[in-house]
Amino acid sequence: MLQTLKDKTAILTGASRGIGHAIAVALAREGVRLGLLSRTPPQLDCEFVFEPCDFGSLESVPAAMQSLCKKLGNVDFLINNAGVFLESAVAETPLADWERILRVNLTAPFLVCREVLPQMIARREGRIVNIASTSSVQGYLQQAAYCASKHGLLGFARCLAIEARPHNVHVYNLCPGGVETDLIKGTYLGERLKGQQMIAPADIAEMVVFLLQQPGNIDLPEIIVRRFASA
Repeated sequence: MLQTLKDKTAILTGASRGIGHAIAVALAREGVRLGLLSRTPPQLDCEFVFEPCDFGSLESVPAAMQSLCKKLGNVDFLINNAGVFLESAVAETPLADWERILRVNLTAPFLVCREVLPQMIARREGRIVNIASTSSVQGYLQQAAYCASKHGLLGFARCLAIEARPHNVHVYNLCPGGVETDLIKGTYLGERLKGQQMIAPADIAEMVVFLLQQPGNIDLPEIIVRRFASA
C-alpha cells in the first residue's frame, strides 16, 4: 500500500527552477512541509521554509543545513536536486570549471547528506532521493566533468545506501536523461535535442513522489529514465 506524504517534512535543494521547482510543487500538493535550500527563494504558491545557500561555496553548506534543520525539526525526506551543467572538451576545460562542477554536483550533496543523516539514523526512518542523471551511467560527448560528477554522485549514494540500510533509511537514485530544462539551453546538447520530444520536469517530480510513497519493504535503489523516441 502506498504511504501518505501528508504532514511529512522534506528538504529539497535547487528548487528555484526546472526539476527542483516541479518537485516542490508536487510535494506541496501531497501536503508535504517544505524546507528549501538554494541561492534565491523560488516562486511557489505554497508555504515553505527557505535557507539561502550557494553550493559553489562549500563552506556555507553545513551551516545553512544546520539552520534549516533547526527551523524544520525532524526531516523525513531529503531530495538532492541542485546541480550545474558543463559542456567542454577535456583539453579545453579549465581546472576551475572542473572543480566547480564537482563542488556543486558531488561534494555539496555529500555535505547535505552528512548533516541530515544522523537524525534519520537516530529516528530509524528517513528517505533520501538523489537526482542523478543518465550521465551517471554512461559517457557523453564534451561532458567529462559533468559525467564524472554524476558518476561520483551515484557511487557515493550506493555506499550511503549500504550504511543507511541497517537504520531503516532508504536511498533512491533517479537518473533522468532528456529532460526539458534551462540547464541545457544554448548548449550543443540542447541544439541536438531541439524539436525532439523531451521529458517534462513534472514527470520526474511525479516519480519522486512515487518513490517516497513506497512501503518500507520495497527497495528501488536506482531508476534510469530516458525519453521515449518512437522514431
